[in-house]
Amino acid sequence: MKKTILRSTLLLIIFSVVSKVLSFLVRILLARTLSEAAMSYYTLASPTMVFIITLAQMGIPSALSKVIAQSSQPKKPIKAAILLSIANNLIISLAFLFVLPIMAHLVLRQDAILPVLHAILMLIPCVTSSGLLKGYLYGMQYHHQATASSIYEEASRIAFLMIAFHLLPQLHAVQMAQLAMLSISVGEIASSLYMFCVLLRKKKLSLHVPKLFSQLNRQAFDEVLSVSIPMTGSRFIGSLTYFLEPIVMMAGVSAADSLGMMQAYGQLHGYVLPIITMPSFITVTLSNVLLPSFTYHYARGNQAKARKLFDTILGCCFFIGLSCSLVCYVYSEEILQLFYHSSNGALLLRQLAWPFALYSLQAPLSSVLHALSLSKKSVLDTFLGSFMRILCIFLLSPLLKEKALMLGIVGGMLITTISHAIRLTLAFKHDEKKTHFLSVFPS
Repeated sequence: MKKTILRSTLLLIIFSVVSKVLSFLVRILLARTLSEAAMSYYTLASPTMVFIITLAQMGIPSALSKVIAQSSQPKKPIKAAILLSIANNLIISLAFLFVLPIMAHLVLRQDAILPVLHAILMLIPCVTSSGLLKGYLYGMQYHHQATASSIYEEASRIAFLMIAFHLLPQLHAVQMAQLAMLSISVGEIASSLYMFCVLLRKKKLSLHVPKLFSQLNRQAFDEVLSVSIPMTGSRFIGSLTYFLEPIVMMAGVSAADSLGMMQAYGQLHGYVLPIITMPSFITVTLSNVLLPSFTYHYARGNQAKARKLFDTILGCCFFIGLSCSLVCYVYSEEILQLFYHSSNGALLLRQLAWPFALYSLQAPLSSVLHALSLSKKSVLDTFLGSFMRILCIFLLSPLLKEKALMLGIVGGMLITTISHAIRLTLAFKHDEKKTHFLSVFPS
C-alpha cells in the first residue's frame, strides 16, 4: 500500500511540476508581449479577479470532493453543488456587473480599466464548471486526471495568447490586458472539456438533465454547504488580509518613511514571497488528494489507513518545504539573479527561508481538519493568524519600519500552522480514546 501511495504521489508531483512550468511560461509570454501600460492594467485587475473567483466558487469544489468521498450515493451531492453554483453565479455576476464601474472609477481610479474588469465576468461560469468537475473527479478518487487538467489549462492559455497576439499585433494597452484576462477563461474551458471527456469515457456522467435534478433533498444541500461555507470563510479572510495589509502598513508610518515601506513591500511581495512559497503548488496538489482519500477511509472506519495516508503526505510536504528552505538559504542571491536578474531581497529571502519550511504543512493540516468536520476551527485559526499579521504590521511599523512586514507575515503564518497542528493532534487523541473505549465496552 505504501509503494502505491508513493508511486501515485510521485506521478501527481510530476503533473504539478509540468503545470507549474507551463504557468511560468505564460508569465514569461505576458511579460515579453504586453506593454508596460497593459501589464499595469492586467496586474491592477488581478486582485479583483482572485476575489471574484473566491466568491464564485464559494468553496463548493473542495466541499464536493469531501462529500462525494464519504457518500454512498455520489450523484446527490453533485446535483446540490450544481444548483448552488448556478444560483451563486447569477447573483455574483449581476452584482459585479453594477459594482465594477464604481470600482474602476472610485477605488482603482482608472476608468480605462473597465473592459479588463468586464472580461473577468466571463471567467465566473468557466471557473465554476471546471471547479465542480475537478471536485467530482477528486471525490471519485480520479486524482491523476484531476491534476492533469491543469496541464491542459495552461497549455491552451499559451496557444491562445500566441495565436491572438500574432493575429492582432496592433492592439492598444487596454485591449492587450483584456485579451490576457480572457485567456484565463480559455484555459478553464479547455480544462473543463478534458475533465468532461474523462467522465464520459468512464461512464460516470449522466447526460439526462431532468433525471439529474430529480429526488433532491435538503440533506444534500446541507452536506455541501456545511463544508463549503467555512472553506469560503478561510479564503475570504486571506483575500481581505492581503487587501488590508498595504493600507494598514502605510497608515502606521510617517510620510517620510512611506517610500521605504513601499519599496520593502514591493520587494517582499514581488521578489521574495513568490520564491519562498513556490513549493505550495505541490503541497496544495497533495492536499487536494488527501481530503477525499482521507475522508473515504475515515468514514468507513479504516482510521489506521487514513492516518498512514496523512502521515505519508505530511512527510512529503515537509520534505519539499525543508528542501526549498535550504536551497533559498544557501543560494538566495543566485536564485534571485536567475529569476529576476537582480539580487535585491537576498537578505530577506535568507531570513524567511527557515520559518517558511513550516508553511508547507499548512495545506495538508487544513485539509484533514476539513475532512474531520472541523472546518469552523480551521477558519478561526486562519482568522487568528490574519488578525495577528495585520496587528503586528500596524503596531510595529512605526518602530521597526520594514522589519515589521516580515515579522507580521511570519507571525501570522506560524500562528495559523501551529493552531492547525494542535487542533489536529487533539482530534486524533480524542478518536483514539473513543476507539479504545468501544473496543473495551462494545455496544
